[in-house]
Amino acid sequence: MTASKELHEAILDLSRRPNPDVTGAIQHGMASLECVARDLTGSKDTLGAWIGKNRSMFPPPLDKAVESIWGYTSNHARHLKESEEASLEEAELILGVCATLGSYLANKGRAA
Repeated sequence: MTASKELHEAILDLSRRPNPDVTGAIQHGMASLECVARDLTGSKDTLGAWIGKNRSMFPPPLDKAVESIWGYTSNHARHLKESEEASLEEAELILGVCATLGSYLANKGRAA
C-alpha cells in the first residue's frame, strides 16, 4: 500500500500546474521502489545499500543500470546542487522506470 501511495504522490507531483514538482516526483518514485525492495527482503536498508546487497535480484547488467538510476536520483532529486534539478522529461523517465522495477520485484517476490 505504501509503494502504491508513493507512486500516486509522484504522479500528482508531475501533474501540478503550472509548475510540476519534478524533484518530488523523483523522490516519491524512488520511495515506492524502496518500499517494494524492503518488503520483499525484510530489509531496513536504504535503496542504495539494498541494491548493493541484492544485485542478484536483477539480471546482469541490469543490476548496474538500477544502481546508476539510484545514483542519478540521488544527485538530481535528493542532494541537489544549484541549477542541477532534473527536467520534466527526466522525472517522467525515472518515475516510469521505478514503477516498472517495483512491479518486476513484486512479481519476482510472488514467484519465489
